[in-house]
Amino acid sequence: MDKNKKNKLIKVYILAVIILLVFFYYLGVLVKGENYFLSSFSLLQNKGYEFFTKFRYSFISYQEAQDLKKKNADLKHELGQLYYENAQLLAYKVENENFRSMLNFFEEKDFDYIVAKVIGRDLNRNNTLIINKGLKDGIKNGYAAVVGEGMIVGKVVECKENLSTVLLLTDQASQLAVSVVFSNKTTGLARGEFGLSIKVDFIPQDIKIALEDIFITSGLEKNIPRGLVLGKVNRIISHESDLFKTITINPFINYEEITNLSVILPQDYSDD
Repeated sequence: MDKNKKNKLIKVYILAVIILLVFFYYLGVLVKGENYFLSSFSLLQNKGYEFFTKFRYSFISYQEAQDLKKKNADLKHELGQLYYENAQLLAYKVENENFRSMLNFFEEKDFDYIVAKVIGRDLNRNNTLIINKGLKDGIKNGYAAVVGEGMIVGKVVECKENLSTVLLLTDQASQLAVSVVFSNKTTGLARGEFGLSIKVDFIPQDIKIALEDIFITSGLEKNIPRGLVLGKVNRIISHESDLFKTITINPFINYEEITNLSVILPQDYSDD
């Protein structure tokens, strides 16, 4: 059988199949199969549509989630920057207020003074501040260190050419002659207590002291003027059988937050 005859035979077969299918269709034999096929195809089409719809929205949701995550990170960064800038502004504000208070105090008292910046602490000695002024600026041991409007925080205990060390009043090694604000006499000797508060010993029993009374420097010590404020009384220890009583003073400021201070230069200093 040659090639042409083979092709004609195939065409005849195909034509016969088509005629049979048309015949069976009109007889209704293929209706059930057609319905089944269309139903299956429709179900498959619906499932495919649902799948691709969910996939598309899942992809969109993922993209949106990524965008929101990035926006959230950006907002957190901006918020952190704003917090930092606000903290800096607040620090500058507090520092300016402290400077203004010190200037007002010294203008009223007519004291000579040196403004210094706290640059650190002595690691070998607790309750100290290291400042950036020293011998070349006229500072000497025993001079008073104050903040704000005349609040004494300690005394200079060590001087170098460009640096000085201030021992805070809360240190147990610190000693300072003090008096209650309404008395012209020395009331007692103030010493540090555990680095937290100030204790005043040797107060005669006949001196009346109440809670919240303010204590100041008595002026008895050389280079320490009278009237510098220590703080207020928060505890009184007194027994009738004792000759003296003891009180504790709570400073008006937190020594841990001191960033700047002034050292009072005695007006008659030349040689100590």
